[in-house]
Amino acid sequence: MLLSRLVSLFSNILLWGSAVLLGIPSLVFCIECLVGAATIRHQEVDEEEVMSPLSLNILVPAHNEADHIGATLDGLLEQVAEASQIIVIADNCSDQTATIARSCGVTVLEREDANCPGKGYALDYAVKHIQANPPEVVIIVDADCQLMPGTITRLAQQVVQQQCPIQATYLMDVGAESGITDRISVFAIKVRNWVRSVGITQLGYPCVLAGSGMAFPWTILQQAPLAGSKCVDDMQLTIDLAIAGHTPTYITTGRVTGRLMQNQAAQSQRSRWEHGHLEVILTQVPKLLREAWHQKRLDLVMLALDLSVPPLSLLVLLWLLAFSLSSLFWILGLVSWLPLLVLTLMGSCLSLALGAAWFSVGREDLPVSTLFVIPVYLLWKLPIYFKFFVQPQTRWLKTERDIEPEASKQ
Repeated sequence: MLLSRLVSLFSNILLWGSAVLLGIPSLVFCIECLVGAATIRHQEVDEEEVMSPLSLNILVPAHNEADHIGATLDGLLEQVAEASQIIVIADNCSDQTATIARSCGVTVLEREDANCPGKGYALDYAVKHIQANPPEVVIIVDADCQLMPGTITRLAQQVVQQQCPIQATYLMDVGAESGITDRISVFAIKVRNWVRSVGITQLGYPCVLAGSGMAFPWTILQQAPLAGSKCVDDMQLTIDLAIAGHTPTYITTGRVTGRLMQNQAAQSQRSRWEHGHLEVILTQVPKLLREAWHQKRLDLVMLALDLSVPPLSLLVLLWLLAFSLSSLFWILGLVSWLPLLVLTLMGSCLSLALGAAWFSVGREDLPVSTLFVIPVYLLWKLPIYFKFFVQPQTRWLKTERDIEPEASKQ
């Protein structure tokens, strides 16, 4: 009898604890998605081409991007007054990235430091280079991105007006013949970088920097701790700037589209992103909450809540696990029906939010006929999350950009 009571008590604690831990990020996710999806339906994207102001630099960190840097620079050159405003940082490159960039007439910095790889170190190197003659605005664009016309000017104008970090919409693109897993990944990125960013901005709170299409006042960027090798350096930069009083703002009038890696490199890329995000949840969200308490700042609380939402696939998998355990324990008579009811309502809210996001931005990527493949995609993601507990990948490691040049020599 005592054992039965202990098992029942443990089961209740487990399920109610799971419901609370999942309920908070699920509620945040649902509110952001519903508000964002409703807002996006009434927004129009202005693609009018306008020229950028003179007092800016565009930093383009590049690691073995010979295949893509030319197209990126061609697009940027159409949006600036002078080629010298664009600075490419060829970071630990073993291909023709620097040569191609120079042929476009832009400024090229070459950095060689195998002990300190990563985008953060490259940006820190560039900031130190321009501090002798600093611009008013600095914009960061990845070397494999394309920009909607007018994006550079709109970013710069918003920085000058608001004097805070600004993030444009940053999405990913895949080829027309891409597989269903890639298309689901593109949709998940749209939900994170577009729908939820619009939602939290409409609510009046700061967004998370996305890594490309970011703009900063020079006075803020020169003090930012850029040097580092974390895979989610954009999230870490968001946190560091927010604690210092410079919370980022999101705008929809600029758009940047990057490239989703393929094959094995795609899984490695997703592992870096998602392991890094989980590390942020475990280590940086508590830090943000402590700072929010000490500084008496609600915006830091909201940023912590936004960052506490795990990657979309993991959120769905955790809900499925909690719902299955709750159903099993209820059938066995170990718990009451209340935890199951709470998790059912939670699942309904998640479904409603995802449905609104899909209807708003996902129908082109995921026709109704492909939605039945999502369970297979979730199973495909399981090894990534299991690996986090065995061998977390939270630092910059070799990618397809390192492998391709070596393969081309054979």
